[in-house]
Parts: sequence; C-alpha cells; structure tokens
Amino acid sequence: MVACRTSGWMSDAEHHPTTWVRPADRQILERLHGCHTDYPALIASRLGIHTPYVERRCAVLEEHGLIEAVSEEVVYRITDRGEEYLETHPEAPGV
Repeated sequence: MVACRTSGWMSDAEHHPTTWVRPADRQILERLHGCHTDYPALIASRLGIHTPYVERRCAVLEEHGLIEAVSEEVVYRITDRGEEYLETHPEAPGV
C-alpha cells in the first residue's frame, strides 16, 4: 500500500501509473523538471493546455508524490519520485 495525502491508502494497483497517468502528466513533469518550480497557469500557458485541466492533473501528480506544492500560492516542483518516474517511463502510458 502507498500513503496518499488526500485519500488515505491506495492499493498498489491504484498507484500503478497505467491506471491514472494521462498524456499531459508527462508534459507537466518535464516542464517542472526543466524549470524547477512553476505556477499551474504558467505551465498550462507554456504547454498549450487549459489551466483547469493542468490544475486537476497537478493535484493528481501531487497525490501520487510526483510533484509537491512549495508555497501557499500553489507553486509546484518535481519531487525525486517524479524524476525517477521520468527516468523509468520514457513514454508515459497513453502517450
């Protein structure tokens, strides 16, 4: 089982990337990998994705420990786990 900040415990199946990763997730991770921290609205603008969708995906990525909020203004950065995901998943599921 994996601890989840917002929803308690998830089974290993629920935590496996193929069950929750979307194509935009890798783009978000790569953006944060390249710039270290960024606001969801700026990530959305730079990637050409609607801001509300990026905000929802950032919440999911944070829930799974791949990014973390670094301020009360919701500025995100990639975590070590997110870096590991990029290294071990050259192509995200569904991409």
